[in-house]
Amino acid sequence: MITRDILNLIFGSVSFSAENGFCERFINSCNAKNIPLWDIKKNGSKITAKTTPSGYLKIRQPAKESSMKVQLVKKTGLPFLLNRYIHRTGLVAGFIFAAVLLVFLSGRIWIIEVTGNETLTDEEVIEAFEDAGLTIGVSKKKLEIPKIESSAMLELHNASWAAINIRGCVAEINVRDLEKIPEIETHSGTSNIVALKDGQIAVLEVYRGSAVAEIGQAVLEGEPIISGVTQSRLDTTLFTDAYGYIVAKTNIKVQTKTDNRIIECSPEHKKVWSLFFSGVEVFPHKKDKGEYYEHRSRLKINGKTLPFGLNYRLYTTFEEKEKTISKEMTELMALTDYSLECYYKTGHTKIISQDIDIAFEDDCFTITGNCFCYENIGKKVSFETEETVESPE
Repeated sequence: MITRDILNLIFGSVSFSAENGFCERFINSCNAKNIPLWDIKKNGSKITAKTTPSGYLKIRQPAKESSMKVQLVKKTGLPFLLNRYIHRTGLVAGFIFAAVLLVFLSGRIWIIEVTGNETLTDEEVIEAFEDAGLTIGVSKKKLEIPKIESSAMLELHNASWAAINIRGCVAEINVRDLEKIPEIETHSGTSNIVALKDGQIAVLEVYRGSAVAEIGQAVLEGEPIISGVTQSRLDTTLFTDAYGYIVAKTNIKVQTKTDNRIIECSPEHKKVWSLFFSGVEVFPHKKDKGEYYEHRSRLKINGKTLPFGLNYRLYTTFEEKEKTISKEMTELMALTDYSLECYYKTGHTKIISQDIDIAFEDDCFTITGNCFCYENIGKKVSFETEETVESPE
């Protein structure tokens, strides 16, 4: 029964009624002419039955011989359905195109998600994997996942592990951030602490070793302050890794020169918009020469990034021109240059006082400053020891 129903659906069937004649003669005549009939039901002088489309075309002669009046009730099956839409070519073409498009889209990656990242941003991870080959719209059959993972890890320096999981048309990137190993202080074994530069000791704290200088003493560059050689109570010599905190008064000289000529840059901006779909730019714009900033804005639904959106490039060019400024503006720039240079050279110190001299000659300001500072001047220098054996007398 199931097989007959499937065949009727594929090849089609016709339901009809016949009345006002000889029913038995009608049925016998149909059988004699090889017209298939099934689901025959009789109600008085009227019968209902089903036949094939070709059988219904031959049923007129048996009906005439048996004086039966035949009337069509219903046509079912695929042939009649196709015949109904045969003249609607657009609808048929659209149906075929939609089916082909669905098969095509189901074999590609349309959404990329990132999970597990804490320090790395989603954009950094996606950019690294896109450079490795995992892009929107790529065919799943062409994905070489182990190779892509290895290539992406070379760019993700702050990641310890990354893997790709494919779920339908979604590529999920699972990332584990790199755990930083705490720095462990290492000792060279035996060392002295010497002066990094000339100065007068203001603070001297010895944590390991023995002091060979004292507070208020002036020391020269390279002169030892804390020694790694100490004497024990038993009058024996011990070698250790000297450790301590040394602050001295130092003098730092800062000098800058600023003239009245500057380079003025006039920027010109040009923004170009375009659409992109499945990782491919639609109607791409020819890239201009020079540097540019590129941004892609992707649409999202319920937190899921869609494979299409807007893309724009911001091109910026600069035109350089030399310009002469006034004496007042030159002086202001000179003070700014001196402040920055002073910050770079004395940022690790505490300034006690400073003497500044400003000179103007040939449209150029020269600023010279002497900064008196408190500065950590301790520098560790390793030394080697040799074990000697006294020969017996």
